[in-house]
Amino acid sequence: MVIDAFNELPIAPVVLHGIEELGFEAPTPIQQRIIAPLVAGRDAIGLAPTGTGKTLAYGIPLAHQLIADPPPLSRRVKKRKGGDAGAKYVDPRRRLRGLVVVPTRELAQQVAEELRRLTRGSLVKVTAVWGKAAVKPQRERIEAGVDVVVGTPGRLRELMDIDVLSLAFIRHLVIDEGDRMLDMGFLPQVKTILERMPETRQMAFFSATMPPAMENLARTFLRNPQRVEIGRHTRVAETVGNHMYEIDDVLKVALLLHLVVEEKRRGVIIFCRTRRRAGWVNAAFRNHGISVGLIHGDKSQNQRMRALEQFSEGSHAVLVATDVASRGLHIPTVRTVVNYDLPLAAEEWVHRVGRAGHGGGFAESFTFVSPPDGQRWKKIAKIVGQRLRADPVPDIEKYIRPQDVTRLERLRSGERAVRFEPFREDRDGRRGADSKRGVRSSTRNEPRGSGAVSARKAKLLRDEFGLEVPSENAPEKSAKSKTPRKTGGKRSAAGSAGTGTAGGRKPRGSGSGGASGAKSKTDGRTGGKNAARKTRARSGDRIGHGGRRKGATKPVSKSEKPGGGVRRPS
Repeated sequence: MVIDAFNELPIAPVVLHGIEELGFEAPTPIQQRIIAPLVAGRDAIGLAPTGTGKTLAYGIPLAHQLIADPPPLSRRVKKRKGGDAGAKYVDPRRRLRGLVVVPTRELAQQVAEELRRLTRGSLVKVTAVWGKAAVKPQRERIEAGVDVVVGTPGRLRELMDIDVLSLAFIRHLVIDEGDRMLDMGFLPQVKTILERMPETRQMAFFSATMPPAMENLARTFLRNPQRVEIGRHTRVAETVGNHMYEIDDVLKVALLLHLVVEEKRRGVIIFCRTRRRAGWVNAAFRNHGISVGLIHGDKSQNQRMRALEQFSEGSHAVLVATDVASRGLHIPTVRTVVNYDLPLAAEEWVHRVGRAGHGGGFAESFTFVSPPDGQRWKKIAKIVGQRLRADPVPDIEKYIRPQDVTRLERLRSGERAVRFEPFREDRDGRRGADSKRGVRSSTRNEPRGSGAVSARKAKLLRDEFGLEVPSENAPEKSAKSKTPRKTGGKRSAAGSAGTGTAGGRKPRGSGSGGASGAKSKTDGRTGGKNAARKTRARSGDRIGHGGRRKGATKPVSKSEKPGGGVRRPS
């Protein structure tokens, strides 16, 4: 059965009045085909692009069935012998007959508000429950008696475990945005809810996409469902104009400021990959005097709701959010969506862009693609059918900071990768990129003090960290010196007297005997050991540490102690 107008449906007059109050005149394609089967009591699967009215598609049948099938009345037990029976009442557990499961807090509150407006004028009571909020108020509302609970899977499972929420008398269950719940890791909670449902119940799955895990759930728990699929669920609404920019990650903020500040856009939602990056964008807009709201998982529910309200009212020109705001939110003021970071899946891109144009009219989206994300964007574009050509980047020099230019030059020259090469080791124990080219480098098996490295590494250590290390290409100090140990620090007595060795140092083992030779040998060992400690950066020690602290543990070889442990100081 396909309907062309809401008044053709056999639903309660209260619900028809609620539809008029919401301002809807004609049903959308998904509503035309799925409302009638749900009103008849069949299980259903509804797949349609985001922004096509899926909430109202299950909200109208649910409101009608709750009004048409009221809960049974009971009488209170006599309080004293010979007295009359108590008044009639509705058992709160029997009153709860509808359950709607949604992935996020904002969506739970939005769905609950729409159901309240649909059932206004009736005795139907609706409440919303969500995590990261006090349990006591939500528990009191359920125990007082409600007809429908809209909640997130985690909080619903928690209320079930403490025996506040009973599913024994549930007659209608709706899983909204099921694919998103699976992506967020709510599959165990959703399975538990489905397993505890009574045998005589009606189920409906609604989403924009249908992953294999959700197909398995539908095949297991739904009974002969009516499947309604409108269009391709990986497609964006035709009223949204999509644009793409190829730009380095360092310059994304500058381009974003140009699109919003320079071109004076309002009603803009910006999606970032992480909470930290969302904070960067939020700070950039505040520094330029733009009113902005911020939503992510670390914000309290009051902060998130206040940011949404101010953005909906127009107090905030921009809303910066992570993917918690990419599903199901209906904000008529949104005209522009910016994908500051690419999502992990093509479906998420569809949901993000679908936030634009919910109130009707033309909308636009911008996607920023950095060089490392080029291959991922090609896969997303192929799935969603958006073969976009990169638009030319406008003049954003006004919003580029000097430190951004420096970072961009380092990234393009590969300086950041080269900087730490002297401290990287390959499987053979050789350090840096020189080991791959066959250049000699110090190994772990060399004696401590033979710190000869390549000239390029020596320059990096000297420029970056102020360390002076011997270079392989440097001219030898003495032609007679054959030992790799460096004699640093103090000069020997013979060297001070000018014995003919270069630099006043005497090679190890070349003394002429006597006290002078013994002293020279001792000083050479001590000075070389101290110099090696000061210049050589050992793993586990701070650079420039100058040796172990007094009383620190000494490493031992695996042959001395199995497992490579440490020897405690005696």
